[in-house]
Amino acid sequence: MAVRVYEIAKQLGISNTDVLDALKKEGHAAKSHMSALSDEALAFIKKRFGKKEEPKKEAAPIKPPEPVRKSKEIMQKQTVKRVSRPVHRPPIVRKPYERPVRHVEEPIAAPTEIVVEAMTPAVASERMGRSANEIIGTLLRWGIVVPKNQTIDVKAVQRLADLYEIKAVQRETQKEKVEEKITSQGLLTSRAPVVVILGHVDHGKTSLLDYIRKTRVASREKGGITQHIGAYEATIPQGKIVFLDTPGHAAFPKIRQRGVRVADIAVLIIAADDGIMPQTVEAIKHIKEMGVPVIAAVNKMDRVDEKRIDVVKQQLAQQDLLPEDWGGEVMVVPISAKTGQGVDKLLEMINLQAEMLELRASREGGAKGYVLESEVERGRGPVATIMSQHGMVRTGDYFSCGATVGRVTSMVDSYGKRIEEVGPATPVRIAGFEDIPDAGDFFQITSKEEYLKGRADKEERKSFAVGSTAKEGSTNVILKSDTHSSQEALMAAIEKISKKADRPYHILLAGVGNVTESDVELAYNTGSTIIAFTTKAEANALTLAQHRGVTIENYDIIYKLLETLEERGKEDKVVEMVRTKIGTATVLRVFDIKKIGVIAGVYINDGRFTRDGYVVGLRKGQKIGEGKISSLQREKKTVKEAHAGFECGFIVNGMTDWQVDDTAECYINMPKK
Repeated sequence: MAVRVYEIAKQLGISNTDVLDALKKEGHAAKSHMSALSDEALAFIKKRFGKKEEPKKEAAPIKPPEPVRKSKEIMQKQTVKRVSRPVHRPPIVRKPYERPVRHVEEPIAAPTEIVVEAMTPAVASERMGRSANEIIGTLLRWGIVVPKNQTIDVKAVQRLADLYEIKAVQRETQKEKVEEKITSQGLLTSRAPVVVILGHVDHGKTSLLDYIRKTRVASREKGGITQHIGAYEATIPQGKIVFLDTPGHAAFPKIRQRGVRVADIAVLIIAADDGIMPQTVEAIKHIKEMGVPVIAAVNKMDRVDEKRIDVVKQQLAQQDLLPEDWGGEVMVVPISAKTGQGVDKLLEMINLQAEMLELRASREGGAKGYVLESEVERGRGPVATIMSQHGMVRTGDYFSCGATVGRVTSMVDSYGKRIEEVGPATPVRIAGFEDIPDAGDFFQITSKEEYLKGRADKEERKSFAVGSTAKEGSTNVILKSDTHSSQEALMAAIEKISKKADRPYHILLAGVGNVTESDVELAYNTGSTIIAFTTKAEANALTLAQHRGVTIENYDIIYKLLETLEERGKEDKVVEMVRTKIGTATVLRVFDIKKIGVIAGVYINDGRFTRDGYVVGLRKGQKIGEGKISSLQREKKTVKEAHAGFECGFIVNGMTDWQVDDTAECYINMPKK
């Protein structure tokens, strides 16, 4: 079995970057830490790093050129003495026959390596040990016309380094040294990776987190599906990892997109028995747009044959995600969230990918980050789950967030424990918002003065009003949900359903929190229906709704709510009906029964006669009357319908002038095709 870069790096106790740099210098192909090594490349790495080599004497670091100091003997031979003089002293007047000596600087020793980045010819000459004129002249021969202090791009610098036989070092290889220096000053420290879990509904995203965290997250979700973005901090042997669990239902595309935006690594969960599904394709689209490294986890391997993983790999390749063992860069890990098969391997791959990304953040100053989720919590008011990218959040801090402001009154971590401060890349639920923020809003710690100014500028606080008045010909709806993300998803889904219905839905008001008395009053005055999603009505609001006759519909699962609205939209659809003939009969006998009416005894020639039918009477081809059947009997029994080849009797409202041999035709109203 081929040895991969990360495996040999682990054996030799060196970093993946060192191995990749050495292979690249020697001319061996290796794209990433997952690349398989040939026997020749493996032998080279073992030889290069297997034994500790004696330190070689390296050239002294290149310092900026200093003015050449001439020896005492040289100075005596020269007829002119350079005298240092104060700025205000008058210049020395040379004699006519004395010519000033032109000092020629000694050549600067060429450096052994240079960091390739955009720079000016002046800087390039200093770093490469060449004169600026030589640099500019070389560029001019290549067709690049630049003055001394104009920046040239990275490609030109790389070409110059190759020309002067100077080792070109990419900026990324110097990153660790630079950040170590910053870290020593207390500016940057290592942080936990943020991993977003994506995939189709019921493919096992939350079940995987349940196994990792040893909790029962999935069982607490309504209907067994995730309907919000969940942020969890898990501690594993490799360290801490922050997981973002996103819903797989089609109604939540914005939540998935928001999760990818704040993540460092994406784990794409694909059920082995289903393969790539519509929401998997959508998740891949978000991953590509954001340029996030992806690891594919093929779940439910305990249910299927191992050959199914090849089918999934083929589907991934069709989505331009080529598996690493097929020559690509996407790691594919077979797992079972139920039994735990392959989960340790997946965590190891996440840890390796995070190591390659070299994730760091600053803990200095106030936090700057984003809102993942927001809602109204009983006893705490508006709360939001936030995650900072840099800086700290402490209880008592003032902050601004989107269109609202606030002061941190309490913080709860992903385990439900109260904390006093939190650093970067750690999800935390914060209370203290003046108003509920929107998911995705930028969160920033501010001063008290800025907080007071923002509070003064905010003149009114209200729920998100979608429509100010009711619309005729539409089904008016007041939507209340538990979180802003749920509200966002429902509004988009209802708008989509509305376009297909002849009687569209009009969202009069959308808000987060419980149904209040003001919501009921608005529904009563506008003839609207209140839809409460995973929230409830306050006691006073419920009493008022019963008194006013306002309908409050409660739902916990989004697809059940959407199915109900779709069915209702079909019921409200205006259907054009057409009168259609379904049967013909000949009158055999006529009975005039007192207090009952005139009964026509007929033989049905073709089709059928139904009790809900409409009869037209004909005599020698001329219409003699028409009416609706009020009674239909066969063999003295009331029936719903009678068919061809049988005799029956019926009474038609408004018709009493039946005669033997008259013709009767039965019609019903049917939807127009």
